[in-house]
Amino acid sequence: MTEHIDKSRREFLRNTSLLSFAGSLSAPFALNLFAMSEAAASTYTSDYKALVCIYLAGGNDSANMVVATDTPSWTTYQAARGGSIALPLANLLPIVPNTPKVDAVGTRSFALHPGMAPLQTLFDAGRAAIVANVGTLIEPIADKVAYRGTAQKPASLFSHSDQTSQWLSADPAKLVYGWGGRMGDWLKSSNSKQNFTSLSLSGNSGFLAGETINQYQIDSDGSAVSIGGITNLFGSSNSPLQAIITNTAVGNIFEKEHAAVMQSAIAAQADLNAVMQATATSVLAPTQYTAYYNYLANNPIATQLRTVARIIAGQSALGAHRQVFFINVSGFDTHGGQLAGHGDLMARLAHAIAYFDDALAALPIGDMRNNVTLFTASDFGRTFASNGNGTDHGWGGHHIVAGGAVRGKEIYGEFPQTAVSNSGTGVDNPRDAGSGSLIPAISVDQYAATLAKWFGLSPTEITAVFPNLANFTTQDLGFMV
Repeated sequence: MTEHIDKSRREFLRNTSLLSFAGSLSAPFALNLFAMSEAAASTYTSDYKALVCIYLAGGNDSANMVVATDTPSWTTYQAARGGSIALPLANLLPIVPNTPKVDAVGTRSFALHPGMAPLQTLFDAGRAAIVANVGTLIEPIADKVAYRGTAQKPASLFSHSDQTSQWLSADPAKLVYGWGGRMGDWLKSSNSKQNFTSLSLSGNSGFLAGETINQYQIDSDGSAVSIGGITNLFGSSNSPLQAIITNTAVGNIFEKEHAAVMQSAIAAQADLNAVMQATATSVLAPTQYTAYYNYLANNPIATQLRTVARIIAGQSALGAHRQVFFINVSGFDTHGGQLAGHGDLMARLAHAIAYFDDALAALPIGDMRNNVTLFTASDFGRTFASNGNGTDHGWGGHHIVAGGAVRGKEIYGEFPQTAVSNSGTGVDNPRDAGSGSLIPAISVDQYAATLAKWFGLSPTEITAVFPNLANFTTQDLGFMV
């Protein structure tokens, strides 16, 4: 009976932690939180680390994000993608990794999507890298022979919901929890205010669901998701309802826990409001980006990253040494209209990542680029073959990591052939599972564990978060210092 009550209590706390109070503080009090000694500030900033996940929801067509341009690859790219979605070679933005890629295809060359000039600059500066052909795996699958044989395969491949769940969990036995949240479980004790360990700017995130940690939800401007009914009809926060739901002098265990959670949420919102007021003008604001049809527009990804930067600027006031952030970007399910739709998304993404790098460099607490790593994730890659005006659900895909701690200007992993086996080119791609859907050469576990090691998890903790990692020989891909 006790075990059942304890479990119910944990579930109750996890669910009610999503609530917070939209309170407010005066500007002077907000600024007082930043009136700390230089020694106290440096203690936090020197040991501080943050991971920022940008989730490309719908399945990013990374074959048009990073394009192999050597002659054999380009020939098969054009054959597979046709005139509807193939990018013009003259418009691509060349990138030259420090370590040349030479494989069975020959000496490879690469370029980024034409809309990603800001990322090209960041790559060339050594603060961004590409990790090639990453996807959900239980164990290594060498080629399509193994894929069609007895190799263990992830469940429900090519399904948005299932692959999203597996990407963000990395533990088939605990799909309700995410590896961002489970990292927070291990590292939350380093934060004096644990509410600010895992923060979502995109609602309730499976990625940040921990077994013990509770994610904190905020809007793109840094406002917490509010508790309905706290204020009375005249806007006062001193309503009878507030007094009732924060009253701990009750006998029922669930009522007590509810009141404790509500009090914690109200206090946390007060702390967050103070930080957002104190950083309202001191953190660099994003410029507009050049949209696909060559006009200037506001960038919602950059807006959210500015909020992340403002919270990082206030990490000492929030008592944070380790933080994980999650931003969801929709629109990547490009079955049709891909050239324009995906092109605009690529421009937004590159502009936002470069803006974030600039903002971190100019924070009022100092340059924090070495302390923060941004990375992308997505349901899956897409088919290399065109469906006529877009692409369909695939498997492996390429991803971006960016930050001062990234060993940049590199492409990590085996960059796949661009041939589709049934495209009439006469070339057989051993990793083509069908229609150019790539069998991943790197698992999500390897990708994530490399980030987790930099973040501060021990080998034992990494194994606990990523149980399938033991199936892979290389457990650190080397893209972090």
